[in-house]
Amino acid sequence: MRPDPEPLLIRGARLLDSTAPVDVHLAGGRIAAIGDLPAPPSVETIDAEGGLLTPAFVEPHFHMDKALTHPNLPPSDHDHPLDAALERTRYVKARYTPEELRDRATTAIRLAVGHGVGTLRAHVDVDPVGGLSALGVMADLRDRHRDLLDIQLVAFPQESIVRDPGALRLLREALTSGADVLGGAPDVEEPQDRLRHLDLLVELAAETGADLDVHCDYSYDPAQRDLEELARRTIDAGLTGRVRAGHCCALDAYDEATATEVVEAVLAAGIAVCVCPMGNLLLVGDSPRPPGRGVARLRSLLAHGVTVAAGGDNMNDMWFPFGRLDPAEVAMVTAIAARMWSDRQLRQVFDMVTVNAAHYVGAPAEGVQVGAAADLVLFSATRLSDVLRNAPGRRTTIKRGRIVGGASSSVWTT
Repeated sequence: MRPDPEPLLIRGARLLDSTAPVDVHLAGGRIAAIGDLPAPPSVETIDAEGGLLTPAFVEPHFHMDKALTHPNLPPSDHDHPLDAALERTRYVKARYTPEELRDRATTAIRLAVGHGVGTLRAHVDVDPVGGLSALGVMADLRDRHRDLLDIQLVAFPQESIVRDPGALRLLREALTSGADVLGGAPDVEEPQDRLRHLDLLVELAAETGADLDVHCDYSYDPAQRDLEELARRTIDAGLTGRVRAGHCCALDAYDEATATEVVEAVLAAGIAVCVCPMGNLLLVGDSPRPPGRGVARLRSLLAHGVTVAAGGDNMNDMWFPFGRLDPAEVAMVTAIAARMWSDRQLRQVFDMVTVNAAHYVGAPAEGVQVGAAADLVLFSATRLSDVLRNAPGRRTTIKRGRIVGGASSSVWTT
């Protein structure tokens, strides 16, 4: 692509915070002007026809190396879905080839761009089972597609780093071989080793200067307090503001006093939280009436001022057989899981897949305003509720001021 996009004028778009349509002029990859604008000479113009113009989606938590493996999974004898998912993950990782990894991940990237994603954070397994092979493929794809979207790679230790010291060496190597962020998952350890897992991650993050993004408290076990321990270690290590935590399902299982203590610790450590409601609603909770709904006490986090994002987590793989890499779908499921239905609350869940998610991954989060990066989605839908329910129409994806993709949907009737 050309290094500088041609100027673009969007006529008659409706912004989330405005009632009357406005014109938006894009130039130099940024928003140059908003208002009732004259048409500059020789500028490409799009008639928005009153459709919503929003910040681009940000996918803050996605496992791109596993995406679309579901059709080729082996059968599993495990009754518990998490055990089955781990067994199938090891099976698939041991058989990765660069070609099929590249094909599946490229399909995922195309879906993301078509649905309006401008930035995507991908957790990529780095462990003795698969080594660094998947990371190498994803790093190449990140560079090849940087004109379409920004991809961040998290070195994710799906297997133990306490029982196998080789895994920690691989994580260190990954941070010099393409990974942007250090990941973690204390839940994969034996209960007595989870805090040691956190210690090793925090020490490595402090040593290397890497940001840290941890899968935390995946189950609804009220005895799990890894998130609170992570917050304490974050402050002690001087990493305040540089740590992120995903899932955090155990928050839903705490009594009110305990939950408040943990949320306040998270706030003090500057930890942003990413909920993953679609997969967690499906997989987490063994009793017929689990205490949680996959959204990690979302309202309490918001009320205390914690930044909360929402991620898709997995797509058509051993962990989640559904999904289409569409953050609007994630926002809709988040609203249902958290019982957020008012206009104000729908805007909150939309922020969780746009500006909040951008903050989570450290991307620009200015929204649609003059001077902001021109990473945008133009919808033919005129109402946010129609965006969330995937009403028929079109999306146009704009990355750094250039149209890079889109998607359209329709409903056939007799």
